[in-house]
Amino acid sequence: MDFCKNYPLPDWTSGFEHRKTSASQLPYEEYTGPMEKSASDTNDYRLIRLPNNLVVMCVQDPATENAAAALSVNVGSNMDPVELQGLAHFLEHMLFMGTEKYPDEDEYKKYISQHSGSCNASTNFSRTRYHFVVANDAFEGALDRLSSFFTSPLLKKDCVDRELCAVDSEYKGLLNNDIWRSYQIGCKLSDPNHPNSKFMIGNIETLKQGAKDHGLDLY
Repeated sequence: MDFCKNYPLPDWTSGFEHRKTSASQLPYEEYTGPMEKSASDTNDYRLIRLPNNLVVMCVQDPATENAAAALSVNVGSNMDPVELQGLAHFLEHMLFMGTEKYPDEDEYKKYISQHSGSCNASTNFSRTRYHFVVANDAFEGALDRLSSFFTSPLLKKDCVDRELCAVDSEYKGLLNNDIWRSYQIGCKLSDPNHPNSKFMIGNIETLKQGAKDHGLDLY
């Protein structure tokens, strides 16, 4: 079953015009069609598409004192292999463990913290999201560090066991959380053959022991 077919991406095939950045003349496309917004909305919006087909909504808020960015990846726990439930969540953790350009494991979070910001990520059934808020003058540096998660992650082998424990700790910390318990009840009540029946968060048993039981290597 191709679960991604149930979550089709928008069809951005019309309304875009070819443009180039002013400084480096890099190509991109910008949506020039009508864009609906509330009459009380004072924000300015631009919708662009990069050469790699990444669609970006740029928002300018004249009242904000910070800059922010979020990236949504079209993969979540529903795409986990049955024998490795929690894999998408585990990968979310591993991407924070350094990149080729910024090999220090703490570089991204340290940079964000040093510039009056915060950051986090989350994995749900169909998406994995990464986001940050930071001081305006630090936006470019923060975005460069985040984007390198997806172009050159190190996925260090010596981080595997530690991040497995971090996932397991997160799972245990949510055992008494009513929201997460309701999610799990929904999973248990789902058709066992449907992707929604999978264990979203994952833990040591489903990941490390699951890999061992099936002769797999998480790395």
